[in-house]
Amino acid sequence: MHLPAELDGSLRLMLGGEYDGFLECCGKKPRESYRVNTLKAEVEELSDLAAEEIPWCPAGFYSKKPLGCTIEHFLGLIYVEDASSMLPPEVLAPGPEDTVLDLAAAPGGKTTHLAALMGNRGCIIANDPDPRRLKTLRFNLNRLGVANAVVTSSDGIRFKPNMLFDRILLDAPCSNGGQLRDNPEALTTWSKSKVKRCSELQKKLIGNAASMLKKDGVLVYSTCTFSPEENEGVVDHAVEEHGLTIEPVNGCYKKHAGLTEWNARRFAKGMEDTVRLYPHDNDTAGFYLAKLRK
Repeated sequence: MHLPAELDGSLRLMLGGEYDGFLECCGKKPRESYRVNTLKAEVEELSDLAAEEIPWCPAGFYSKKPLGCTIEHFLGLIYVEDASSMLPPEVLAPGPEDTVLDLAAAPGGKTTHLAALMGNRGCIIANDPDPRRLKTLRFNLNRLGVANAVVTSSDGIRFKPNMLFDRILLDAPCSNGGQLRDNPEALTTWSKSKVKRCSELQKKLIGNAASMLKKDGVLVYSTCTFSPEENEGVVDHAVEEHGLTIEPVNGCYKKHAGLTEWNARRFAKGMEDTVRLYPHDNDTAGFYLAKLRK
């Protein structure tokens, strides 16, 4: 696999002796994985589909075969998604009485996961700025039987409902570098200028999200990219400019600590408690996640 020179150089610095293993893994298709939709089915009922458990999601499994065309998928008993995408809702861990905002919700995988964790109780505002993606979001909410979500379509930077939230998920739009296994074409649109544009947008989004969070509320920030400018750099901005604090993300799975510095810039205290998932860690897409509290 040929990576853009600047991305390649950055990853070599981040991974050191693990770089060859990372690159070898990126040349292989990721294992298909799925989450049992506990709003419609019990995990045990669909155990015959599972090859292996996903350690950070009790309802998540690597599958024995492709599942996108199965009756279980059609009926909304399962949701097919990369295993890394199951981590943010589990870390956000909403309760049945919470008010939750999913600020960039389409196509709805994480929203449906949040609804399942809440037992279809409480309230989720599922927002996405792209009207074209709302059709897919609504379809998935209906297919999986979600009854506690309200769909809105607003620019996430300017979204200002007349309420504050207990928990907010910001799975931010990004340069998509972490998707190179499943979608190698993502590399054709990757550039340093795109990283910079995404970083500027992400800082505005996380700033607005922080303003809508209740005192002692939790915000989970995630991306599917490797770029520190879009990951630790954005979290650093949230800490320094908006007063959020970083909390550890626990779990018995292989992960890399967040970078504490990059390009001679020292990041905020606690950045090592954020999480980097590289493809060779757990056979997933590349992913980044931070848990923040107000």
